[in-house]
Amino acid sequence: MKRRVVLEIHREDHKIDALGRIFLGATDRDETLGLLRGYLGPQATLKHVELDDAVLHVEADVREFADESRNLVVMAREMARAGRVKAAIGQLQEALRLAPLNAEALKALGRIYYRHREREMARRYLTRAREVAPADIEVLRLLAEIALHEDRRLAAREYLEQVLHVRPNDRRARVALARLQPEDVEHIRAALKRRANGEGGGDPE
Repeated sequence: MKRRVVLEIHREDHKIDALGRIFLGATDRDETLGLLRGYLGPQATLKHVELDDAVLHVEADVREFADESRNLVVMAREMARAGRVKAAIGQLQEALRLAPLNAEALKALGRIYYRHREREMARRYLTRAREVAPADIEVLRLLAEIALHEDRRLAAREYLEQVLHVRPNDRRARVALARLQPEDVEHIRAALKRRANGEGGGDPE
């Protein structure tokens, strides 16, 4: 069956991959659509694309077997709780083959890889989960934690601010933001501005 999905693809999550060219204005419309088709895969048909500053809003129809995919996610969670991590990963990957934009499968895979300190893989799946479910608090928190591990403080702050946008009274997010000293963030922003103006200064993150 087909399902209409609305995605939010953020510039922050695609600074070093091919989609980053879209945010830089380095692609024409045909190339933009080609990059998005490649990113979403053959099961997705693009319907609408709109760039709003740092966020790419995408509507697409996706062919999927939603019920079967959800059942596999349930089974994978049970396997993970029983310590059968490899089997759980296999089930979740199959769930994504049946429904490539299943947010729960994406989140579950990201969580497993994060717990096993495979942060690159975790970020990949959690980024996709965020794009499908931008208001998922757990996904945003995990992305913030990964960013902090990688000393990407500005990115961590943005994820935490998004948590508060969704849930204004979230105490954990407020405490975490308080630990990111304002002077550190201002230093990062200043470095970004210098780099944008061609003054060098290296990568602030």
